[in-house]
Amino acid sequence: INVGGKRKSEVAEIKEIGNLFGHSVKLVKTHGGFNVAVGKKKKSSVKTEALAAGSHQALVSHHLSKEYGADFQPAMFKSEEEALEKVEEQTTLLPSEAIQNGIELFTLNKNFNYEFVLYKRGLCLAKYEAEKDGSKLVLKKYSFSVEPDKEIAKSMARAIEHTALELNVEEIVKGWL
Repeated sequence: INVGGKRKSEVAEIKEIGNLFGHSVKLVKTHGGFNVAVGKKKKSSVKTEALAAGSHQALVSHHLSKEYGADFQPAMFKSEEEALEKVEEQTTLLPSEAIQNGIELFTLNKNFNYEFVLYKRGLCLAKYEAEKDGSKLVLKKYSFSVEPDKEIAKSMARAIEHTALELNVEEIVKGWL
């Protein structure tokens, strides 16, 4: 069985993430962690096809909202635990050259957990994970698939500082050694 170009053995999970032109949009998550949104691209479409893909399900849904506007209606989830993270675009904090090269910056949040994600064409280039703990924003871990240059690193730091200001926390601390 193929689901969005993936064999059933490669699929970890399938869930509905919204509605496009009156048709269901499903998110297919592979065992490797890649996410593909599948649905009908037009009102008159007969076949289901890939609509968006990426390493993070909330960013795939966000891309659909940007691409299709009001025609894409995100799903309402039964619980906060099932819901996708809220996405805040922070791309304007990046240097113009990075933006021209297709790099995007996002802040994702859910239940006092935050991710600051540097993204390009559906792939996560760098990520910081943080948690609000009382009056602190604790940076728990980070990962880089490519080392960001100094200006992009400063942009990621500004996104973290922006979130800390919004949360009215007193300090940002590293939670790793």
